[in-house]
Order: sequence, then structure tokens, then C-alpha cells
Amino acid sequence: MENVYFYEDKVSKDVKKILESEEDDFFRRIGFIVRECRLLGSERRGYFLYLKADPDQIEQAEEKLKGLELEKLAGEEKSIITGAFNAEEENAATGMGMIFG
Repeated sequence: MENVYFYEDKVSKDVKKILESEEDDFFRRIGFIVRECRLLGSERRGYFLYLKADPDQIEQAEEKLKGLELEKLAGEEKSIITGAFNAEEENAATGMGMIFG
């Protein structure tokens, strides 16, 4: 399951604190990606948080992020941004393949 969330710069420190918590490594275990919106071709100003995990883990992640000003993307925008994250991941994998042959 994949979900993408948008958040503005004003909550960036709070989001980062939860994602990179020393006491709770939940997000490091499931993996996450944060990118500036403009780097993925969006006109929004802020950041996208991309999570790819099983439904139970996504539910836990949303519970941990509750109270922060995150907007869960849906519909066409979610498809476009998810596609951008997947393309970035594929490009990175292709690059590693070229390096290691």
C-alpha cells in the first residue's frame, strides 16, 4: 500500500522529529521518503511524505502522525505524485545497475 502526504514548511521540524525519532524507529523500519514538492513537479509549496508499507503499518503511521498538519493525497494528484516517487526509485535502481554492471 502506498500513501502520500503533503505538509507545509511550518510543520517540517515536527514531522522530521517523528520520522527520525531515536526512541521509536518505526518509520526507519518501514521506510519513508520526503521530497520538496517542486522537485516532483508540483506547484504546492512544502513537502511530500511517501510511505509504502502494509495496511496495518500505514494505519500505525497515520496514528503516529495524528495531530500534525498533514494532508493525505487522493485521486489524480496521489497517482501523479506516487508515479513520480516510483519513477525516482526506478531511476536510482537503474543507475546502480549501470555502476555495478
